[in-house]
Amino acid sequence: MLGYVRAYKPEMRFKEYDVYKGVYCTLCKTLLRRYSPIGQLFLSYDAAFLALVLLALQPDCPAQTSSRCCYNPAKKCLSCGRGDVQDFCADISVILFYYKILDDLHDRGFSRKLLAALLYPIALLMHCKAARMQPQADRIVCASIRRQNETEQTDASLDAAADPSATALAELGTLRVDDKSFYRFCYLLGRFVYVIDAVDDVRSDVRKKNFNPLKSRFIQDPDSFAAYAMQLLNLNIAELFKSMEKLELHRYNEIVQNVIFDGLYNSALYVVKKYQPGEASI
Repeated sequence: MLGYVRAYKPEMRFKEYDVYKGVYCTLCKTLLRRYSPIGQLFLSYDAAFLALVLLALQPDCPAQTSSRCCYNPAKKCLSCGRGDVQDFCADISVILFYYKILDDLHDRGFSRKLLAALLYPIALLMHCKAARMQPQADRIVCASIRRQNETEQTDASLDAAADPSATALAELGTLRVDDKSFYRFCYLLGRFVYVIDAVDDVRSDVRKKNFNPLKSRFIQDPDSFAAYAMQLLNLNIAELFKSMEKLELHRYNEIVQNVIFDGLYNSALYVVKKYQPGEASI
């Protein structure tokens, strides 16, 4: 998960934003508690959203308390859902970050390789703990990375290339909630993240000669790529919204709707904008 799944603040009420931020801040504190201040580098809006949905699916209302940020003690913030859900999402964040570091070590870009090499010893140490806490999750992500590499060797289509990542998120989600509707929701969310990341990176992947299932479409007609990419992402968002309506959310319905309907749409607009005619070309 890469930071594309976030709320759209202008369309949120104050009390909804406070809860959303409270889940995010609690995950940040959980990473601090379980993995030291360095663990907070692994914090992402994507993992916070997963925590939010898992808390929304729980029958019991999560505890909400007022606390202070260790980096800004003068400011009060909400702590929301401290417990096994946040612990699970913190462990998942570390596992995903570790495998991203491994992937970056094989990147063609020198700067990304260098940064990955510097972070690898720290990520490895924290991954050992996370894998011990969540062995099933680690096996799921490891198998997904292996499948992803095998798929990319075959010059796969977009659907085939997105499947390993989407399936991994679906399987990770159902470690906590064993439900077909939630599996479908997580699968579509993972697929969206893969597709928007492919759109975001397609120009650099053409330049670096990296695998990208959208590369040939971009090369053939770069002027119409923005419209094509937006259509792809909008279709995924529409499917995701339909699957969300089948979830039995006990709370946070408006926040989840905001992230799916407004947040993902605005992430798509932001990424696609650079491919509009007149923007920088390869």
